[in-house]
Amino acid sequence: MRRRRGFTLIELLVVIAIIAVLIALLLPAVQSAREAARRAQCVNNLKQIGLAVHNYESTNGSLPPGRKGCCWGTWMLFILPYAEQTTLYNAFNFMGNNGPSTSAADPTFDVPFRYFGQANVTVTSSRVNNFLCPSDTPNTSSVVTRSQNGVTWVCTFHNYVANFGNTTVAQQAAEPMNASASAPGVVLFGGAPFSDIGCPKVDIGNAASYAFTPSAGLAIYGLNSILDGTSNTMFNSEVRQGQGSDYRGFTWWGDATSYSALLAPNSSSPDVINGLCNNNQLGNPPCTTISSPARPTPYYGARSRHPGGVNVTMGDASVRFIKNSISLNIWRALATSKGGEIVSSDAY
Repeated sequence: MRRRRGFTLIELLVVIAIIAVLIALLLPAVQSAREAARRAQCVNNLKQIGLAVHNYESTNGSLPPGRKGCCWGTWMLFILPYAEQTTLYNAFNFMGNNGPSTSAADPTFDVPFRYFGQANVTVTSSRVNNFLCPSDTPNTSSVVTRSQNGVTWVCTFHNYVANFGNTTVAQQAAEPMNASASAPGVVLFGGAPFSDIGCPKVDIGNAASYAFTPSAGLAIYGLNSILDGTSNTMFNSEVRQGQGSDYRGFTWWGDATSYSALLAPNSSSPDVINGLCNNNQLGNPPCTTISSPARPTPYYGARSRHPGGVNVTMGDASVRFIKNSISLNIWRALATSKGGEIVSSDAY
């Protein structure tokens, strides 16, 4: 009778080892291919944002406002009709304003018209896929509690933010802040504030009217105001959504809808937040909250989960990948529109 042979234990272990090696070799390639696809989708999203900004400017004669104060709309809302989201745009009520009508006489007057108010929560609880980077991890909680009325509203987070210059959200010419934890003295970081040199996206929060265009006396800007050239001026970039109780990526809110070139891309220095900051949540970039006088005003860096850098939309609607290693001076120069800096195309 003929005896049948099977695999020996050693042969089986060799086969398993070969398969494991092949998987180890192929897995990084598969992950790299997936990230390339996700990055391509992110580039396309930013391209569509750039085109929407141009269509807005062509229709209205000015660039979209960066924000309407803290709570009454951001650039993301203003470009919705030009990003195939007209229905969502029409559902938002823009009547709120932080002008004289909401003074101490009745500080709760416009609460229903804020991003968390009854008039607008239908919009701010919606996620717009064109404003989401597939490489990022979505904030799953997305809950904002407002003490004004004791109600918890569900608001969504997104990944794209507007260039607010190279200093802070308030766009000061110089910003005092702590030099470091070990040397806590106050230092000055200079920069050309957009409000003085042609900010592509202004704050209309103090406008006297409820119109979307700033009132007389408040500067508005079109593409012709970008004297550095639209190909040398950033309009939008990326931000990582804060996980848990962290406001980064909460782009319905006036502060978090911006980024500044004060920090380099994906900087290890903390964002300064006028709101909830959560350093203890796994996956969150470093952050701290505002404090006076060391950090009196907030600012946010451009950040992404793409290896090595961030995507940015330039003023000509082109999208470029900016490496983390870019010279800080070049990065800040790209954040100004009338700075007069000479930036070579091979500098980034």
